[in-house]
Amino acid sequence: MKRIFLLAAICFQTYLVQAQCEGWNWPEDKATAEEKNVLYTDALRNDNFKGARKPHAWLLQNAPKLNTSIYINGEKIYKGLVEATPEGDAQDVLIDSLMIIYDLRMTNCGEEADVTARKAYSFYRYNIKKKDKLEEVMTLFDKAYELNGNDIPYYMHVPYMSAVVYNKKYLDNLNDMQILERYDKIMEVVDYQISQGGKYKDKLEDYKGKIDGLLVSIIDVDCDFVRKNLAPKFEANPTDLKLAKKIFAFMLNGKCTDDPLWLQAGMVIQEKEPNFGLAKNLGIKFKDSDKAKAEKYFNMALTLTEDPADKADMYIQLGSIKGGGAAMEMYQKALSVDPNNKDAYNAMGYAIYQSFNSCKQEKDPVVDRGVFLLAYDFFSQAGNSKMMQSTKEQFPSTEEIFTFNHKKGESLSVGCWGRSTTIRSRD
Repeated sequence: MKRIFLLAAICFQTYLVQAQCEGWNWPEDKATAEEKNVLYTDALRNDNFKGARKPHAWLLQNAPKLNTSIYINGEKIYKGLVEATPEGDAQDVLIDSLMIIYDLRMTNCGEEADVTARKAYSFYRYNIKKKDKLEEVMTLFDKAYELNGNDIPYYMHVPYMSAVVYNKKYLDNLNDMQILERYDKIMEVVDYQISQGGKYKDKLEDYKGKIDGLLVSIIDVDCDFVRKNLAPKFEANPTDLKLAKKIFAFMLNGKCTDDPLWLQAGMVIQEKEPNFGLAKNLGIKFKDSDKAKAEKYFNMALTLTEDPADKADMYIQLGSIKGGGAAMEMYQKALSVDPNNKDAYNAMGYAIYQSFNSCKQEKDPVVDRGVFLLAYDFFSQAGNSKMMQSTKEQFPSTEEIFTFNHKKGESLSVGCWGRSTTIRSRD
């Protein structure tokens, strides 16, 4: 206990001193300070944490602004001592000493945001299973996220959400909205950090699933929850982007995307932060209920991507809500941006296949069944063997070809589509 009182006294003495640790700031007794610096660094280099402790403490007391390294190394010393000490009172004293090292660093050297994050993470590591420390764990994380914002270290996200879960389960000191506020804060930073790319992007993607799992372990975030708790707030402020994102994500997870509330939230997000994927999904959702809106969002999606496959997909979607010649025009545009797009060929095949009744003139069965011959050509290019077989069954018979003065292999114009194909028989 004596050591922690010494560190606490040092912290108090230096509290009002302006933070600055640039360069080497030797005290008046430089010779002794140099000796203590060599003694503790040599001991630390050999993992002799106990031997490093005394000369290091002298520097903290007599040269608190010597250099940031005394705090960086102090963290190593006390972490080493904590790890080497069994759980109990002695270890608790060392953990408290480690926390004082962080406080001393902030007092003497500044760096409040970075050091608060380090302190919060260490406090979490050593205290998360101690019920009487849980609230302090969460408070430190709250402060670390407030100070660091999007620059918070990537490894803090899951521990922060874990701290929220532990506080709810063992102290029951958080209501649902307080939990959601912290969840939102974490996920906003995670999404931002993912958007920046970098070597931790895959880890962050994985963390999102873990954080969602932790949330649902303490809150039943189903669609009823969203309607009850979030819908009234959204009605009062229907342009709130943050709230719209929350509703959108929860209802997507709850598989209630047919709910008008989900669509409303999606439209707000799309208006404020246009996104190809969202525009596409909104278009798909409106296809059956509001073709004008569906067309609006598919056209919007076209402006939000340069990827040929994505553009082709949007042209195909537009074709599916237009029908007839307008549909074929869209499918042709799909092929113009992505010439090997099998979905476009398939869509053209279906459009032609389904036009038999509207195209037939009932004068010449070979000419009338030309739509099936033409549809087969497109199904073939799409590689749709099932529809190729079904379409072949609708070809004219050999007898019909002979009776109406046609020959197999001849070119046949399919007038209603303005295209030509080759005469073949189903038998």
